Amino acid sequence: MRSYNPQCDSSIARKQTVAITGLILILFVIGHLAGNLFIFGGSTVYNAYAKKLASLRPGLYLIEAILLYVFCVHMYVTALLVLENIQARGSQRYAVSRDVGERSWATRLMPYTGTFILIFVIWHLLDFTFVDHEGPRSVLPDGQSYGLYGIVYNAFRDPLHSVLYILAMICVGFHLYHGIESFMQTLGFNDPIYASLIKKISQALAVVITVGYSSIPFYIFLDSQKFNLV
Repeated sequence: MRSYNPQCDSSIARKQTVAITGLILILFVIGHLAGNLFIFGGSTVYNAYAKKLASLRPGLYLIEAILLYVFCVHMYVTALLVLENIQARGSQRYAVSRDVGERSWATRLMPYTGTFILIFVIWHLLDFTFVDHEGPRSVLPDGQSYGLYGIVYNAFRDPLHSVLYILAMICVGFHLYHGIESFMQTLGFNDPIYASLIKKISQALAVVITVGYSSIPFYIFLDSQKFNLV
């Protein structure tokens, strides 16, 4: 009979919490990308999408509050797991060093990509959400205000802004790759047959998400060159 180990059960509960909150955030990332891709339809289509979202308030505030709570729980519990791993290294240095060698790059980089994503989320909200959508930043070089579309367009006309955004999306991709695998393992899908399929699905989804988001600054930067030709 297996002896009861409260510490082990607590660790498993934390991993399950990280997995579930991570899945919720992954679904949000996918839905957010679907909305962002409306920008390829031009200012009218993109601003209509943004206004449709705004019309869902005050109900949208509840969804945003839930997402914020999920995000905070995910970050907090993940930090607890990282601290547990650091403490474990002190007592099992050899075993841990061997396990580290077997881990993927996505897993090894999780603390760094997670920190970068946290900084990016704060920056992203200040950059696009908590700004005047009809202010000076919405005005394109043709002298017209284009609302939120203009703000996004002007932001990605700056190469440095675009590079930082793409780096953040690469971090999100690494996080997704590791997160999906961890979520499925937490649910008990450890069979080699499932493991291979899950790995391929997580890789494909990570690439699609990264490329999908990164395509937006690429498109805007290339399209904005028309203003330099006038």
